[in-house]
Amino acid sequence: MEMGKLDLIQQLFENIVTVNFIKVNGEERIMKCTLREDYLPERLEIESKDLIWDDKKNMSKESLSVWDVEAEGWRSFRWNNLKEYNIESA
Repeated sequence: MEMGKLDLIQQLFENIVTVNFIKVNGEERIMKCTLREDYLPERLEIESKDLIWDDKKNMSKESLSVWDVEAEGWRSFRWNNLKEYNIESA
């Protein structure tokens, strides 16, 4: 995994990060997200990709799943569509 990816993942585990990326449909999206445990929902024992943390999906080489703090749900973005990111808070 590239150094920039590792840095972003580390920042997500420690902070809220604003990511700017291009969605699959071509629209630009700005999202405040995190992987901080205190923001994440409790794990539910339901078979749903929206409700259960999927380590394999989250660590995909093509995309990253994150918690959208404004929409209060799991979202993902493709690494190759990431334009920039900024650390918002600790």
